[in-house]
Amino acid sequence: MDGEWQEQGVKARTALDPLRPLVGEWSGHGHCYERAVRGVFAVTALLDGSWLEAAETLIDDRNVTVHADRSFYRYNMETDGLEVMQLFEHAHRSISPVELTDDGFRWITGPGAPQLRYCMSRESVSYSVTLPGEDEPAIRMTYTRS
Repeated sequence: MDGEWQEQGVKARTALDPLRPLVGEWSGHGHCYERAVRGVFAVTALLDGSWLEAAETLIDDRNVTVHADRSFYRYNMETDGLEVMQLFEHAHRSISPVELTDDGFRWITGPGAPQLRYCMSRESVSYSVTLPGEDEPAIRMTYTRS
């Protein structure tokens, strides 16, 4: 049992390695539902490093929070893949598989749900959220290290 437990921890931490460059403090700008916003994005490794927490707050030009959420990334042993659990306003929770891409990752949310895509580079991380039936993203943010 102890060997399996240790192996699961190693596999979980290794699976998160492609997302680990996100760990740290980020500040950025973009738009959220046609409102210009600035954002704070902080990613922290939790527990034994087998979870990553991404906390984001978007603030408009009147200094009002227009969106805040927490996303928890982990490796799911049952599906042998990454997943994200997102918590945000009005007691909303979603759980989605995460697929790595050439330049980042995306949440696999299904055809009737918002589509999230993250692009990562050494200097920045950006993402977009496109709603079903829409051509342009409802949210688009670009972050650089704080």
